[in-house]
Amino acid sequence: MIKNKLKVSFISILLVLLLAPILFPLESYFQAMVIYSLIGGALMLLVGVPVTFLAGVITKRTKRSIHLVNFMIHILPALLVSIKMFSPASTLLSMPYAGLPIFASTVFYVVDEVIYQKIDLKGRLVKGIFLIPIAVFLLFVGPSLFTGFSSHLTATQIKEKGSPKVSLTFLGEKIPIKSSYCWTSDGEGCVYGTEPFPLPEEKVNNVEEITMTSPATLDFSFENSEGEPTIYAYYHDGKDFKEIEEAGNKINIPNDIPEQAIKFVVKWDNNEIVKFFVGVRTGILTNGRTF
Repeated sequence: MIKNKLKVSFISILLVLLLAPILFPLESYFQAMVIYSLIGGALMLLVGVPVTFLAGVITKRTKRSIHLVNFMIHILPALLVSIKMFSPASTLLSMPYAGLPIFASTVFYVVDEVIYQKIDLKGRLVKGIFLIPIAVFLLFVGPSLFTGFSSHLTATQIKEKGSPKVSLTFLGEKIPIKSSYCWTSDGEGCVYGTEPFPLPEEKVNNVEEITMTSPATLDFSFENSEGEPTIYAYYHDGKDFKEIEEAGNKINIPNDIPEQAIKFVVKWDNNEIVKFFVGVRTGILTNGRTF
């Protein structure tokens, strides 16, 4: 038994160290190989090798379900290692690298079945056994691969269609609005301010202005956009900063506010964001004072 188990251990460790940097990559293959050799190698020597020897002792005395018992003996310690390293256990499936110890244990199991248990390589059982490491890999890494593919697909679609172009229809006039644009795959990372600023008497460059004598509905259109947006308007009512949120293209703005450039932020479900100002003249002067 010892000779076969040493062979199982050597081949398993070698396979894990060769496959892990490909299936669970870091910045580079070499970097992953070094890290996995130091940390993973130590864990496989301390846990993987003793476990595969223990499995040999137990299965030798087992009369039924030998392959299932062998599988459970290899998997359970690896699962405990993952829980210890990547707690809490409830988040394991959302952490791709938490599957690495379990993947390594399945490699030990498959090699052990071939070399020590001497399964029939022509039988039906062997096909399922070789699929186990693949299944573990897909279980842990599959969701992130799908997310990455979806993000890449979305990024390609957004690049092809271009960023949304903003225009405002007010009192029957269509006014092009200069805006800035941001998109990230997860909706995070787009930093923007939400503060309006008082309008001086003279016109501000790159800020389109409208004159409001009564509360009005601003009707925006967004060329090259997909789906219904959510509009956020940030303004100052003379006493405090306010926020309005509306789904769709229209948003209601009061006119009893100081003259200011209202900050607008528009978001879509695909994580696209456009930001812009609209100057509002109400007759309530601020003379450029800060709020």
